Amino acid sequence: MPLRELQQRFIASLYDESTEIEGEICADGGIGAADRIAIYRNNLRAGFGKALALEFPVIAALCGADFFAILAREFQRAHPSASGDLHHIGGPFPPYLRQRFGTGEYAYFADVAELEWAREEAARAADAVALDVRTIGTTGVDAIPALKFRLAPSVRLVASRWPVLTIWEAHQGPGEVREVDLGAGPEQVLVRRSPAGLVLERITVADLAFLATLESGGTLGAAFDTALVADPAFGVAAMLRRCVVRGLFAAAQR
Repeated sequence: MPLRELQQRFIASLYDESTEIEGEICADGGIGAADRIAIYRNNLRAGFGKALALEFPVIAALCGADFFAILAREFQRAHPSASGDLHHIGGPFPPYLRQRFGTGEYAYFADVAELEWAREEAARAADAVALDVRTIGTTGVDAIPALKFRLAPSVRLVASRWPVLTIWEAHQGPGEVREVDLGAGPEQVLVRRSPAGLVLERITVADLAFLATLESGGTLGAAFDTALVADPAFGVAAMLRRCVVRGLFAAAQR
């Protein structure tokens, strides 16, 4: 058998219980072919499952160890890692959960996972120098609405119809997990990295609309208009001050 085909069949056998490859493995005494493959298969599953649980500890807690192990195995079959670096395996997990649970009882899992992945991305994002607000002072008043503000690489926005941040907070620290009323309403979350570490904070629908418009490349004027639709009392000057203080902007351009 050509080496490439042998390697492909061996990899395939790690993701299922196929025995086709066993006849191609030399087993001169010692551990049999099936047991040898099982060692690799178990290591593959265990390593993937542990990495996924580290990235999504709240989902792991909500599922329980046994069901999370099943879920991780299903997810691994659907989205096997293409790299030896397992830090990136969680990217497809929120949409996978959204498809897996649909609109059922556990539909909120996908949004909780989205928040957890936002934390992972924020933690690993590149550093950036915060915007120097003095640069805005060189812009004419009439040109300010046309400015585009680039968000810092570590900034992430999460919107959910469930209280996702409350759920996440309920699973932090030692002791018993607090019960959360899933009907408590939606939450919008800003995830950012500060000198003290990762920060997760609730923001209003208008704040989210403002930042999401800037994130998508919209101008300051467009972001303001979008925020006003959500809240006619939205104050752009106060919002800009909050953004600057939090270091949310990395650049501004005409």
